[in-house]
Amino acid sequence: MSPSNKQKIRIVCISDTHNHKPGQGFTLPAGDILIHAGDLTNQGSHAELHKAFEWLSKTDFAAKVAVAGNHDLGLDPNYELKYHTGWRVEVEDPTKCRAVLQEHQGITYLEHSSTTVSLPGKDCQLKIFGSPQSADRGNQNWAFQYDEEQAKTLWDAIASETDILITHTPPAGHCDTSTHWKSGGCPALKQTLWRVRPLIHICGHCHEGRGAEVIRWSDENEGEGEVIWTWTDPGHGNKKQSLLDLTGSRGGWSLRAGSETAVVNASVMAGSFGRGGKRFNKPIAIDIEVPAG
Repeated sequence: MSPSNKQKIRIVCISDTHNHKPGQGFTLPAGDILIHAGDLTNQGSHAELHKAFEWLSKTDFAAKVAVAGNHDLGLDPNYELKYHTGWRVEVEDPTKCRAVLQEHQGITYLEHSSTTVSLPGKDCQLKIFGSPQSADRGNQNWAFQYDEEQAKTLWDAIASETDILITHTPPAGHCDTSTHWKSGGCPALKQTLWRVRPLIHICGHCHEGRGAEVIRWSDENEGEGEVIWTWTDPGHGNKKQSLLDLTGSRGGWSLRAGSETAVVNASVMAGSFGRGGKRFNKPIAIDIEVPAG
């Protein structure tokens, strides 16, 4: 593919903001697309959700896509107190909470569903699938949880033509370090990544897993892949942007569509709850070239 039929776009990724907005621990760089991978709030109350979607709606991006996370209780119509341990949070009326999604314009909210994003002035389209789901580890009460035996069927819904995958949970073994979620990411989701092979998989959930790596998928061994490049954050400890270059310039990686996937954990909260004071990561800005037309 020659440079003349590629378009360069910038995707700004955030996750796990937990009731914080730009100016409260982090700032948003400019870009074409803003993606939020869930846990916009702490408990998913109507007031929390209203504030979160209000600031999202006011950001200046050509496209904005968001999913919920396990903390966004009010958005899950099936949420219930399932266990006698863990959180004992009774949520407000889910119908009232979900009405917030209609009150704030310009945000595409995905709930185990897909959309196609077209960017004004750029001759390209991106197919995006987003899901709030994460594995039920037992003994807690969270939103959008699935049992292990449901995992494969759940992720089979992701179409093979997906360019960008957004899930709240990371895949097992990739950007899933956590001091809270001891079991890390989802093994069935990793298997699905091998099948779908999206350009980019954006996630969160495991706060200490924030970062990015490129997986090259095996054509011989089903579900297998090798990490061939691990991102070094140029914005760590300084005033630079946390820029992930996937165009192959400036020391980045030239991503090969169909055989490689960049997994990006964009958690803004840097530590798990109850493990020290609040610390924040910068949003991750991704530069990537996609086919025009």
